[in-house]
Amino acid sequence: MKRKGARRVAILMAVIFVFAGLLAGCSSKGDKETTKPAATSDTKATAAPGDTAGEAGMKDGKYDPPIELTTVSNYTSLVKFDSGDDINNNMWTRYMLDTYGIKVTRKWATTSGEELQQKTNLMIASGDIPDFFAAEPQQFKQLSEAGLIEDLTEAYEKYAPPHVKQLMEEAGPEVLQSATIDGKLMAIPWTGLERESVPVVWIRSDWMKKLNLSAPQTMDDILKIADAFANQDPDGNQKKDTLGFMIDKDLNAAKGFLNGFHAYNNIWLKDASGKLVYSNIQPEMKAALGKLQEMFKGGQLDAEFAVKDMTKAFETIGANKVGMFFSDRGGANYPANTSLPNVEWNSYPVPSIDDQPAKLQHDLNIFGNYWVVKKGSKHPEAVLKVLEAFTEKFYFTTSDEDYKKFIAPPGDSNPVWFLAPAKMYRPLNNLESFRQVNAVLKGEKDASELTPQNRGVLDRINGYKGGDQSLWWEYAQNGPEGSGRIIEQYLKNDQFMPNQFTTTPTPAMISKQANLQAIMMETFTKIIMGTASLDEFDNFVSSWKKLGGDEMTKEVNDWYAKQ
Repeated sequence: MKRKGARRVAILMAVIFVFAGLLAGCSSKGDKETTKPAATSDTKATAAPGDTAGEAGMKDGKYDPPIELTTVSNYTSLVKFDSGDDINNNMWTRYMLDTYGIKVTRKWATTSGEELQQKTNLMIASGDIPDFFAAEPQQFKQLSEAGLIEDLTEAYEKYAPPHVKQLMEEAGPEVLQSATIDGKLMAIPWTGLERESVPVVWIRSDWMKKLNLSAPQTMDDILKIADAFANQDPDGNQKKDTLGFMIDKDLNAAKGFLNGFHAYNNIWLKDASGKLVYSNIQPEMKAALGKLQEMFKGGQLDAEFAVKDMTKAFETIGANKVGMFFSDRGGANYPANTSLPNVEWNSYPVPSIDDQPAKLQHDLNIFGNYWVVKKGSKHPEAVLKVLEAFTEKFYFTTSDEDYKKFIAPPGDSNPVWFLAPAKMYRPLNNLESFRQVNAVLKGEKDASELTPQNRGVLDRINGYKGGDQSLWWEYAQNGPEGSGRIIEQYLKNDQFMPNQFTTTPTPAMISKQANLQAIMMETFTKIIMGTASLDEFDNFVSSWKKLGGDEMTKEVNDWYAKQ
């Protein structure tokens, strides 16, 4: 499975950026843009520490006498400790001890992801591991094969707190399955943000209005809008210098477009026979590439896309050259608002090229890690208590004071939530923000019932409605017609296409995938630019199979048959 370190860092930095302005006023300022949503409608239904009573040595949800757990971790250097505090003595460690009877001690901590990976690898090689810690997929596999970690099946079934289970359910069934080996749950996945980050279409409302264009209902409509943006001078400068929509050299920005053609980039799909097949060699990909070739020839795509990564591609927005792009539900804030402030964009569901609904691709919905527990632990269920503490304070508290103390101080960018000993992200938190805030806007809920994060969302929406144009992006995402409605639609219609390969890379992937990826991108780029015919796709598929693709496919299906 491909690692996404750069994307995880980008999301974490976005989280930190949001907290720079968090809690600046009387009510807390939060942005679901970074922390992510859940599928229940009642965010007040928090679980008391005693709700999982019955663990050995617990009284009223607290270990008595207290237990000590060791761990290792990473945290951002942006964290500023209060006077006298340190990594093992802070608001989070005191809360864990006072509330749950768990003394958490970090054997070591780093502020670098690379250093964390290196030190964890050395630790695993030595066999001297702490009571619990976050392991990357390859590390998780090594730990399991070495018999160093505990079977958590019974602990999860008996003692997982309601909100921990809720976040796991929102992540999708394949997430827990990915942590299950030979029928045993060997880790607790660090739930992630993939499912809610699937593509939607963002289109400039001023260009749509100027050219008298209607909202797209089909992929043909998208193609007509792209043609109009490239050829009908939407910026009014009397030059043919605008583009249909944005793409980049790796085709990441084209995922939504491809998905509209039922084509998927770099995932494994189940075919009609129940076998797994690689998405990029399917006939739907050829059809989508053929359309991109037509668009490039017609001047609708950036002539220099082949040398531009996503960051460079985003510059076309700021340069006022593009009026449509495929991104996630938060695209109004980034890249639209950060690239071109005060220019409004509207969101639309990704349409289909035919009468079958488009399904939106995503990778395994974890944040790159699994929480593992040392073999022989007396209290394997305790890691679930540590995760409960984080979910309650980060996602479900309605207390401003709690949020200020445990997440971010008022008016400060100090992200003290990083000090929580274990974390999991709420996969549908942004959707829940949309639901809760609109319930208030409709008069169905009082603002006092919202979490501090969601009160911040509501404040910004009301600020926009009151005339603050700089906040249009929040309304575009979480207002009544915001992009949140699209995720709601996707969820209702089950319009997701998850990657079916959810384990670590196979031997053939390790040795051959990089070369196959390079060949593929070279071929796809040439096809789009017209320097190779569309039929070159068939030659690529044949080469892919011979140069290791068939071997990878066999290994993938050998793994899949055991699931």
